[in-house]
Order: sequence, then structure tokens, then C-alpha cells
Amino acid sequence: MIVALVAMAGCGASIRPLPPLPAPVPESYPSGGTARVPADADDTSYFDANPLMVPVEGVQPSGVSDSFNDRRDNGRTHRASDILVPKGTRVVAAESGTIMRLSRNALGGITIYMMDETGRFIFYYAHLEGYADGLAANEHVSQGELLGYVGMTGNAPVPHLHFQVMRRDPDRHDYWNSPAVDVKPFFTIPGQVRASNEQ
Repeated sequence: MIVALVAMAGCGASIRPLPPLPAPVPESYPSGGTARVPADADDTSYFDANPLMVPVEGVQPSGVSDSFNDRRDNGRTHRASDILVPKGTRVVAAESGTIMRLSRNALGGITIYMMDETGRFIFYYAHLEGYADGLAANEHVSQGELLGYVGMTGNAPVPHLHFQVMRRDPDRHDYWNSPAVDVKPFFTIPGQVRASNEQ
């Protein structure tokens, strides 16, 4: 049994047991963060047929940082792409699909969860300053449609979009914990806002 000495009122000491050590982190979560899966042939085929747009206006594919495996605090691994741009820069849909959820959380701040039209992927947009007017859950959006604006909400020391792509497992209800795929190699279209949003 593991024990520790605890000082008592400035004199003497007593011995008490420490709580048990936490269970080891499962191997599928080696860094204590979101699990990852390598891109497979089906992912490649999907993005060949559905070219991925950089989800920030004016950013070229080469401007997306290679931050997928970067370390974060509390033993986490990033498992996403950070796109550093000025606050207020417009965020657009990387693919066409359906808005699943608009929410706030301590790490991501103002966020969007979106599913592509095939149901294969979930796109997560975080640290937004705010949403586009009228954006709502269950709404269908087209690639390039305005979703919101880059901000610093949540755990964001500088303005940027945290963009994560997860491979959806239809059998799990906690879709927000689905394993992430590094999509940096699949960005082929520069970020641009659809003409319909310019009116």
C-alpha cells in the first residue's frame, strides 16, 4: 500500500493511505487526447471526389499549419489544424453538409459540429468569435458558405480557427469523441466565401 506523511498541527505526523493510482490510459489514447486514425484508402477516395476547402477565407492550402500531433497542456495531443488569422476573419464550410450542433465549451469556446453529406466525417470548428446570422442546427450548408468568424473564445491565446475532422462511427452517440484524421494533405481549395453570402 502506498502511504504518505502528513504534518499535523506543526508537530508530529500521521500516516494515511493515498488514493489508488488512476488506471493506465488506453493504448488508443497514447497521449491522453483525442484518438487518431490514419487516413485510409476510403478517406483518400472521398477527398478525391470531394475536394476539401480551407475553412477560412483567403487562406491557401499551404497556409494551414502542420499542428495535428502538437502537444497541448494536461497531456493532450492537438489532433487538429490551427489556422492563424486576424480576429473576425470569415469561417466557411470546408465541405457541404448539415450543422449538427452549435455549442460552447471551456476548451473550444464557441463551436460548430457539422457532418458531411455522406455521413462519413464530422467537422469541428472552434474558438469562433460568433456565428453567421441565422446559422442553426439541422441546417444544410454548402461548401464555402459563411459559418462564423475567427475568434479567441475558449482556450485560445491568439486568434485562430481550430479545425478538426473526425471519422464518424454511426454506432456511438458521443460523436464529439470520434477519432480524428489529419486532413492537412487533403486541402486543395483556398478558403473563399460563396457568392450567395456576399449579397
